[in-house]
Amino acid sequence: MTVIEIEVILDFVCAWCYIGKRKLDRAISLYQKTYPGGRADIFKITWSPYYLNYNPHGRSVPKSDLVDERLGHMTPEQQTALFNRMNQIGRGVGIYFKGGGLMGASTRDAHRLVYLARVEGVEGLVQGALVEGILRAYHEMERDISERNVLVDVAVQAGLARERVLEWLDSDLGGDVVDDQAWRNKDEGKGAGVPRYVVQGGHRLDGVQDESDFIQLLAEIKEKNVE
Repeated sequence: MTVIEIEVILDFVCAWCYIGKRKLDRAISLYQKTYPGGRADIFKITWSPYYLNYNPHGRSVPKSDLVDERLGHMTPEQQTALFNRMNQIGRGVGIYFKGGGLMGASTRDAHRLVYLARVEGVEGLVQGALVEGILRAYHEMERDISERNVLVDVAVQAGLARERVLEWLDSDLGGDVVDDQAWRNKDEGKGAGVPRYVVQGGHRLDGVQDESDFIQLLAEIKEKNVE
């Protein structure tokens, strides 16, 4: 049995982070089904915060307005090509992006909830479900993930206790830890952005990876552990 630790650095408003999570999930599932001894291996995944700060307005605003601001340097044709590519890749992993809804001023509370799940020591499946739920709420359900009621709904559906979630969100618990991690991730990334993966503390993968890239690395780690 091999214990494989993966740190995933992401921000929830990043469409490629959603795609990257789905690809990682698929890679792990395929590895466990096909690699000799892979089913017995344990994956410990840490979801680590990053602040993209796409919204500079200090309040929730329509996503479409922010797209115009962020991609103003691109021609309409270039923007269309970018979104067509993103949508095509997304559909390949079961994601159907929607461009409506609001983007909040910050994803800090969403990251604080993920940290709460880690503090509570809940199973990795709950943490993964929480991350998946927040990403889906924003990218597919057009929900504002800076809104308290949205975060409570997602967290409870993932398996966290409602009263604990309310207590956490009504405070600033974990905020200093999340902020420190986010700034550390930005500093260590040296402009690489997200998603980013650190496997076994030493193998770094930047950007969206194909399932085969993950599986190859996991197999290499497994072989070294066997040796």
